[in-house]
Amino acid sequence: MKRRFIAAIMALSVACSALAGCSQNNKGNSASADGTYPAKPVTIICPWGVGGGADVIARKVAEIGEQYLGQPIVVENHTGASGTLGMADALDADADGYTVFTTTGPLFSLTPKYVPVEYELSDFTLLKGMRSGSLVMLSNPKKSGISSFEDLKTHGSKIKYGTSGGPGSDQYVLATAAFKMMGIEAEAVVFESASEAINAIVSGQVDMSITTPPQYYDFEKSGDIKTIATFDPTALETPFGTVPSLKDLGVDVEFTGMDCFAVRADVPEEAVSALRTMLDKVYADEKFTSFMEEMGYPINDNDTEQLEQFVASQMEQMDQYVKMIAES
Repeated sequence: MKRRFIAAIMALSVACSALAGCSQNNKGNSASADGTYPAKPVTIICPWGVGGGADVIARKVAEIGEQYLGQPIVVENHTGASGTLGMADALDADADGYTVFTTTGPLFSLTPKYVPVEYELSDFTLLKGMRSGSLVMLSNPKKSGISSFEDLKTHGSKIKYGTSGGPGSDQYVLATAAFKMMGIEAEAVVFESASEAINAIVSGQVDMSITTPPQYYDFEKSGDIKTIATFDPTALETPFGTVPSLKDLGVDVEFTGMDCFAVRADVPEEAVSALRTMLDKVYADEKFTSFMEEMGYPINDNDTEQLEQFVASQMEQMDQYVKMIAES
């Protein structure tokens, strides 16, 4: 009898240990300890600096999304290495749905051509688009004397231009391709955020900057900034008039930006579904739609399939520009 009792105790101990081990092994992939998501705050990693378009939108989503998710949402800026530092941090995070991040097409279609990365598109689930963005060339006529595309072409000296991303970023590659096509000698000055690049042009630190509307509108209103051209395939309408496209001006370089929210590909479906539902509700919220309209950001509510198709198309487009730069 005693031996049977001891054997039963040992069997129970082994079973408990096995269950504990399974629980520990599955910890990284479970939405929460009891299978209910969300059970704690969610973090959004933004690979770019405070004040940029993606950062501003992410913070508004966090503010409004808390009421729909039922947990606090915190935005963290993990800047550096042309956005790849934030991507690496997102990939290193637990696959539990509590780390979301913002990303953009070129981090998949372009950056890997210039910067060694340890990720690919299949490592992530693109949850939902954030915004579609134009990319524009800005000047400060008061400092550089450039107030039009013709002024740029006849400037005659080396152009220093600001970007919020170095080699491997869309701004850097597109500007490099455009300046080379125009036969203009140019040097990029890399800043951590769009706000810094805009302030640099206002102060005269650089002759031009490449960024997205409408972050600089207050400076254009005061006359400290002038929009010279857009990388959009067609002319861009702004509160200050029509901005010609580089393509219409004879420079065969075009681009349309896209930011989106994403998580690791192995995040449980329960968490993915809850995050998508939260984003759907935020995008339908009048506070968010009014904010986006006021800021001048076109909402991009594309789903996973549409986002993946966009990235695939952009990969082909970027191949052409990289080849153009290499051959020039």
